[in-house]
Amino acid sequence: MTQRSRPLIALLLAALALAVPAGAIVVENADLSPAEVQLLFAMREYTLTYNEYADRLPGWVTGPFADEKVNLYITSPDGVLVIGVMFHDKKIVQFDAKGSPDPIATVTADAATVEEVMVSERPFDTFRAAIRNGTATIEGNNLIGTLRTGMVRFGFWAMDVIGL
Repeated sequence: MTQRSRPLIALLLAALALAVPAGAIVVENADLSPAEVQLLFAMREYTLTYNEYADRLPGWVTGPFADEKVNLYITSPDGVLVIGVMFHDKKIVQFDAKGSPDPIATVTADAATVEEVMVSERPFDTFRAAIRNGTATIEGNNLIGTLRTGMVRFGFWAMDVIGL
């Protein structure tokens, strides 16, 4: 995976900044189906890798969500799993399987897209493709969130225009 690919998970896993000791990832409200538990643990494993590289990621992707909460809506035939992701200092520090109150942004994707991003050799490009083809979306939930997600979408657009 390249440095550019790491920001993808930041957008898909959207996280919040509640003070959690460095290196600790907390999963709250884990009353989930076996498939949801499996997906959540796969996301947790991927997050550990992401957090190792978070400081080396482009600021236009990680900066807007450095100390924020984001909800990830994962759709499947069984329904919608809402995962609140909490970031602190650009790193994912907590998942909440019931979602986060007052998230700055919402990322929506189907379970297959989330899994595809996590196993991809180029997750950033995989996420960009999902945004482009509509299998993933990112939306701000308030004025600041709208401005920040707009900056990220503009970055994706600019990369597409210049062919990166």
